[in-house]
Amino acid sequence: MIRPDKRQALQIYLVLCGAYVASQFYRVANAAIAPELMTELALSAEVMGGITGLFFLAFAAAQVPTGILLDRYGARRTMTGLFLVAVLGALTFATANGGVVLAIGRVLLGLGCAAGLMGAMVVIARWYPKERFAGLSAMLFVVGGGGTLLATTPLAWAVEIVGWRGAFLSMAGLTAVFAAMLFLVVRDTPPGQAAAGNRAETWGEVLSGLRAVLANRQLWLVSAIQFVGYATVLTVVGLWGGPYLADVHGLDGVARGNVLLALNIAVLVGVSLYGRLDHYITRRKGLIVAGAVATAAILGLLAGLEQPGFWTATILLLLFATVGSYVMLNHAFARAILPDHLIGRGLTFQNLAVFLGVAAIQSISGLIIGGFDGGGGHSPEIAYRWVFGFLAALLIAAAAIFANASETAKVQS
Repeated sequence: MIRPDKRQALQIYLVLCGAYVASQFYRVANAAIAPELMTELALSAEVMGGITGLFFLAFAAAQVPTGILLDRYGARRTMTGLFLVAVLGALTFATANGGVVLAIGRVLLGLGCAAGLMGAMVVIARWYPKERFAGLSAMLFVVGGGGTLLATTPLAWAVEIVGWRGAFLSMAGLTAVFAAMLFLVVRDTPPGQAAAGNRAETWGEVLSGLRAVLANRQLWLVSAIQFVGYATVLTVVGLWGGPYLADVHGLDGVARGNVLLALNIAVLVGVSLYGRLDHYITRRKGLIVAGAVATAAILGLLAGLEQPGFWTATILLLLFATVGSYVMLNHAFARAILPDHLIGRGLTFQNLAVFLGVAAIQSISGLIIGGFDGGGGHSPEIAYRWVFGFLAALLIAAAAIFANASETAKVQS
């Protein structure tokens, strides 16, 4: 039989995975509905890229405050409160009649989802031994990645039946359910251990902890590759993948959704594969650098090939999504260099780099796409090739910086 504490840990873990579904959905949903949003609300490519990036800008801005809240008040209260903000964001997005309200909805969604992954990782770090952190974090991403799958073909079907507004209203209701489950089921620490919020730090201790985080050179080096790594995946899979398939290969909504579904499944497969590799390969830094360089090489092929056939492009995109999933190892690298009392602030600091990168790079990609006026709301193939090349160059630079980090010691189970 499962011991009561292990049973409770599993229940909490499953709720965290379920809640992460909503965060993942909101991150990438615009890729499937971007053409419809641009047409209905008369949005240019530059505006669409900027609005999509606002989620990640708000998410990034909330990271350090969220880290303080996680360490000071615990994940249960912090995550529940923020998920209620996400409910408001989904409702705002669903009722938008123009770019401004749509942007406000994305900002609220970004704020509301700010603790979706990092809050879960803080709980995992306190309920499970260190040697299980990488594997459980990878599985969290895989299970929670069901949200990215919901944002592909299922979302395309829903849009055809109830429209994108109806789909977001439904997600608002589901997010409210997750908020209730977080409050009712999640506990910050196992029974018998001091909960994170039992003794609130003084503001002097809070600032001292932040100074320790900012002084950690290793954390800055991992933040360099965090700034670029996930942004490359989200810029393709979560934003321009749908428009690329529509403009270059002529796919309709459901067909685009099918390909995006396959890409998101490839991301989850990649996370699982890297999780297994991390278990057997002791040099985590080398695995991260190799993943980044291989991802850049695939992007380089997409940038260099002129008018690739549909299947050639799709296979390269699937390889990109699979190989680019090394980014989840970055969180495990960061966890390994952090003392327990700084887990919340340290993880959210490096996650700040992740989403500042997504916000900046998605916005810049919108400017690149918009610089090639294809007319009629469509962009030419060369515009997307420039984006692929831009992302490849950034990845190479980030991998070169991260290569200066010291290898972290790993505890094998």
